[in-house]
Amino acid sequence: MSRGTVKLALLCAAAVFPLAAQEIPPQALPVEEPAVPVPAGGNVPAPEEKGRAMSRSGMFRVSGGDQARRGSVALLLEQSKDDFEALLRDRNAGAEEQAAKKAGFFDAEGGGLDDFKVPVNVEIVPGAGKEPVEYSLQFTEKEFVLGIRVHMDRGVDHELLGRAALTILLYERALRDVAPGEFSDPLVVRPWLVEGLAEAAKWRAGRADRRIYEGVFKRGGGFTLEELFELSDKSYRQLDGASRLAFQALSGALVMALLEQPEGRGAFRSFSGEAARFAGEMPVLLRKHFPDLNLSERSLAKWWALTLAKLVQPQLTEVLPIRDTEMALDEALQFHSRDADGNAVNRGIDGWEAVADLDRFEREEAIRPAEDGLVRLSYRCFPSYRSSIEKYQQILRDIAGGGRDGIAERLQELQEERRVRVERSLRARDYMDYFEISRARSLSGEFDDYLRLKKELELKPRPQRKDRITDYLDTLQEAYESRPKR
Repeated sequence: MSRGTVKLALLCAAAVFPLAAQEIPPQALPVEEPAVPVPAGGNVPAPEEKGRAMSRSGMFRVSGGDQARRGSVALLLEQSKDDFEALLRDRNAGAEEQAAKKAGFFDAEGGGLDDFKVPVNVEIVPGAGKEPVEYSLQFTEKEFVLGIRVHMDRGVDHELLGRAALTILLYERALRDVAPGEFSDPLVVRPWLVEGLAEAAKWRAGRADRRIYEGVFKRGGGFTLEELFELSDKSYRQLDGASRLAFQALSGALVMALLEQPEGRGAFRSFSGEAARFAGEMPVLLRKHFPDLNLSERSLAKWWALTLAKLVQPQLTEVLPIRDTEMALDEALQFHSRDADGNAVNRGIDGWEAVADLDRFEREEAIRPAEDGLVRLSYRCFPSYRSSIEKYQQILRDIAGGGRDGIAERLQELQEERRVRVERSLRARDYMDYFEISRARSLSGEFDDYLRLKKELELKPRPQRKDRITDYLDTLQEAYESRPKR
């Protein structure tokens, strides 16, 4: 029998953040190949292929480009594989298992805790292609072979390779329990799953930006669960920059909510093995692998919202930037007292003299909230503000003790220090902006998003308004336009 080979191509590209996913689900199409002639002398072993790099586990086999680039790509893909496996690993995994994984990091013969079954051939193509990443799937009668073709014009794109690795790892898990000769289903990985895994890996490594999640939590993400599940690759690429960040944050919160379910990591392992081959509605598949989501129709949405609320909570040691430190310092330096009628009176640090005129017990009560606020701020303030906070604390102690000498001068000096610090931070920010703009190798696409939105607003008809203000403005406009030009 001649050997049949099936090739499936998946294309993936994004305007700002290249997304490693498919535009059209791959379908198995048989292609006949001519038999390879056997040279004289029998089956002579082929010479070892040159110009190829093998990842530590042996899953990724990188060809094309120079040696340094092949090694970098193999290392980054293998690191993405390690991060993916770490997300799915049970928390109660033994210390010996963790140590074995760490010790085998430089083991060229590979294996690892989560052995793969489908190898991946990675080809580096110089120059910018029509699509930055192309996927392929080949299989013989015995095995599958996945492929990634990466177009690299300027250096190695870490974000691109990270998402490509996550997509190909989901494909690999979907093919583990499928016989090559029986495979005919398309493989589809939705953007929410790839972006969610990427965000979860960032949170685990401490590289996630909590401010994005905070903005989404306060202003609303703009995506429902149904919209999140159904968003296609094409629609994802058409999102503007702000919507794309919101989508990534919501996807990350959803994936982390699933991982935090009872037995969530084991359930997510089985879910990830079926996600790329599942053609039905995603909530059905989630309830299959996460039984606790069957408690109510809104169980998943509740877990999702609770996880997002937990992610926006700042850590005790999270350092505030200078602007936020200034705002927090002004909020902390507040005196709380009461007037003669018993009404609450709040004064800033500039009103310290009125507080100093109170008796000792009232002074201490008025100053205590400011002292507590400075202590809390000292954990999270910008590092250069710690000396200023210590000076403010000493001033508060002097006021509480009834002292007045030199306090006005000391407060003036502190205010000048803060002003100089803010000005220097602005100059540093401007210089960093200039450096980033002058050394930029690619466009962010944010201005393109603005132009696209402007065009959409121009083409979209404005709704008719019938309120009194609109009628009045329309009357004025007609009167103004009817006047003859001078």
